[in-house]
Amino acid sequence: PTGTIAPFEFRIPGDISSAAFLLAAAVLADSGEIRLTDVGVNPTRDGILRIFERMGAVVKREHEREWLGEPVADLIAGPARIRACTVEASEIPSLIDEIPILAVLASRAEGTSTFHDVGELRVKESDRLSLIAKNLQSLGVNAVAEGDDLFVTGTDKPPRGKVITEGDHRIAMAFLVLARVKGARITIDNPECAEVSFPNFDETLSRLTSHRSRLT
Repeated sequence: PTGTIAPFEFRIPGDISSAAFLLAAAVLADSGEIRLTDVGVNPTRDGILRIFERMGAVVKREHEREWLGEPVADLIAGPARIRACTVEASEIPSLIDEIPILAVLASRAEGTSTFHDVGELRVKESDRLSLIAKNLQSLGVNAVAEGDDLFVTGTDKPPRGKVITEGDHRIAMAFLVLARVKGARITIDNPECAEVSFPNFDETLSRLTSHRSRLT
């Protein structure tokens, strides 16, 4: 466009990719509820919420509104008994960055979850696809990466073992969430790398999971 763009004010919505990890922590908790305020829910990026619902974890939306045309809402989640699901290739573009936390959820779900066409994960900050499978395996979970697909079979056994992050923030964040599961004994080699996208993530997660009341 030509001409002059006038100055304007715009509040940046909360990142749904970061919100996904806290929502997952609430789903895997024994009790309590979490409310995340002012989260961006643009339909091109909210695929994670549809997968949560298919797994049996209802995430409520409240106070839906728009900020300069961008859809925003408060998201509320709590504990749920989750089941396996299949994520199709057509859904991946709207939730590629959330596959690590979805795989962690799948490791606690009933049945085997399938993630199709997630080969893009091999060229992220690390080979995330291989790391997700190998780390879940090291914790006693049946997880396999075959070609561009990922298969994860859930278990109710406490996850125990060592996680290698290779400095990937989303791998660290996903397994920090899993480390809060009752009975878990997980050692993460570099949890500090989560600071890249979510400063004080481990501290925030510890604060939330140590309180069972409604938190904002």
